[in-house]
Amino acid sequence: MKKQPKPVEGLSAADCARRTGLTVRALRVYERAGLLKPARTQKGWRIYGAAELERLSIITALKGFGLTLAQIRKSFGASPPALAAVLDLQLKTWAARRVAADRAMTQLQSAVACLRARTHLSPEELCELVRSTEMNNVRSVMRELINQHITPEQEREWLTYWAQRAPDEAQTSELQRASFQQMAREYYEHMKRGAAPDSPAVQDVTERSTRLWLESNMRQRQLAQLEWNPEVTRAWFSLASKLLTRSVLPDDPEVAEQLRQYMNAARAASRTAKLLTPIVQEAMRLKDAGARPGSAEARQLAARFAAVCKDEGFGEPRMHARWIAEFAELPEPARAGWIYLAHL
Repeated sequence: MKKQPKPVEGLSAADCARRTGLTVRALRVYERAGLLKPARTQKGWRIYGAAELERLSIITALKGFGLTLAQIRKSFGASPPALAAVLDLQLKTWAARRVAADRAMTQLQSAVACLRARTHLSPEELCELVRSTEMNNVRSVMRELINQHITPEQEREWLTYWAQRAPDEAQTSELQRASFQQMAREYYEHMKRGAAPDSPAVQDVTERSTRLWLESNMRQRQLAQLEWNPEVTRAWFSLASKLLTRSVLPDDPEVAEQLRQYMNAARAASRTAKLLTPIVQEAMRLKDAGARPGSAEARQLAARFAAVCKDEGFGEPRMHARWIAEFAELPEPARAGWIYLAHL
């Protein structure tokens, strides 16, 4: 007598949807995105077992952090992140929201008490209420972004690094951050008006931003941080532009991402980019051709690059090339060209 196969254990699609609060359509979408691969019965019905339910828990948690399905699929890699780690991030996120909510409730209760006692708030109190509420919103968003992208260990390492810096260095960094935030607001105003990234007004902001980078020694500091801890430095740097644009648009992540792309487009259209693009393209060509750094063509390119760095105030050419290779958002061929320049 032929042995019957053991029935597959788990929930049907309808049962899974009913018990998790999802829809069958959502389950199909996750499956098409490559995030789920439920088992099948002999008749071809989908069955959702413990493994699929765990993946669903992770998917819905990451979606709650604002990640797209493509980003979630990338985070899964060969296997999904550990459920405990994702739940820990959720706990931190809700804890940050609770702190912000408690602070806001205290301020609102104080305002209500004043209104009941005096029927109105003074202009100074109203301004403080608006300012503090807006700051609470921004702090909550910043905290949530950090919880999404930075591990507790990376955050602890970063805070320890800054605790060991001189107080004036940390203060200077805060002032620079405020300057970049003001420039991001200017970019946003231009974007709202429909100004092209290569328009004179937008390029004026871009030029001032570039000058601030050059004059504030931020490149040198970031390269020193890279030597200190590459993993932590790259994690925080990759988050920096998101923190910057969300600080301007805390309640609208979609427009904040549009602003980030707008700023990148403005930099790509800048005079600086136009000066350096032919040089890095030549570096890519020489690298692909196998030209050694000491060859005649490489020396000529190094001289061209050094002249531009001198004229534009970019500083030591190798340092500038290394900083761009390490921190700029570049496709791989261009990154390889900058690495080649850094070795000339």
